[in-house]
Parts: sequence; C-alpha cells; structure tokens
Amino acid sequence: EDLTYAEIEGRRQAMYALAALKAKVPGFERAKLRNFGTTVGVRDTRKIIGRYNLTSDDVRNQARFDDSIGIFPEFIDGYNILILPTTGRYFHVPFGCMVPVGVDNLLVAGRCVAGDKVSHAAARNMMCCTVTGQGAGVAAAVSIQQGRSTGDVDIKGVQAELKKQGV
Repeated sequence: EDLTYAEIEGRRQAMYALAALKAKVPGFERAKLRNFGTTVGVRDTRKIIGRYNLTSDDVRNQARFDDSIGIFPEFIDGYNILILPTTGRYFHVPFGCMVPVGVDNLLVAGRCVAGDKVSHAAARNMMCCTVTGQGAGVAAAVSIQQGRSTGDVDIKGVQAELKKQGV
C-alpha cells in the first residue's frame, strides 16, 4: 500500500516537474515524458559527517569555498523545493564535504557527501555526483604523488590538476 502510494505520488510530482520545465526553461516547450521508472527508487540515504557539512544556505546563496573542487548550478529538487538551473547562479562544491571526520585516507563522493537535507537535494543530482567523483579521484591521485593522506592533500595541487583537466 505504501509503495503504491509512493509510485502514484512520484508520478504526479514528475508531471508537475515536466510542466515547470515546459513553462520556464527555453527549449523545453514541446518536451514529452517518455516513461517512468518501473519502481520507486531511493533518493535520500546515509550521508557522512564531513570536515565541512554543506548547508541549504550554501546551495541557495552561491557559497564560495577556498577548497572548491568544482561548481554546480543552483538546482534543488526535493523537500517541497524546486529551483531549476535557469538563473546562472551556482555554488562551489567544497572538498571538505567529501572528507569524513575521524577516518583517514578516505574520500566519499556522490550522494553520500556531508550536508543537510536541502543541500542534499542539490548534491545528490547525478551531475553534481560527477563533480564530487572527479574531485575525489583527482585528490586521491594527487595525494599519492604528494605522499600524503587524502585528508592532508594540498588542495592547491588538486585544484591545479582539475584546472588542467578543464574543470
């Protein structure tokens, strides 16, 4: 019964999202939804407690971080908030949200990065997950080159390598 309700509600919300895209985003005027997922998926799961925990304020107010490993547009989809990436506004993704407290030499990328509910509604997006994934991979490689743990990596070296890669 709960799963049936969730599937019905999810499809209803998808239709609202499609209507919003068609009304507000140039190029989506004639967009059509081809199909829905066959079952309910899980969007919100466990997250780490990080060296830095991303906040709603960060993703809504164009936060800037010295340890940025990339950027992501102001795109929030969840918890009764829908902000589409149409304004050109963006926030920095901080390296610290991938560094778990109390665990050495581990980086966490994707939807498990540290942050509150609203920031998670942005960071769990697949495009943002690619930002954290590339940042974590580059940081791991640079940490090996530097002979340091990932938590102690020189962030300037990570940023230089990301810039070389066109990030």
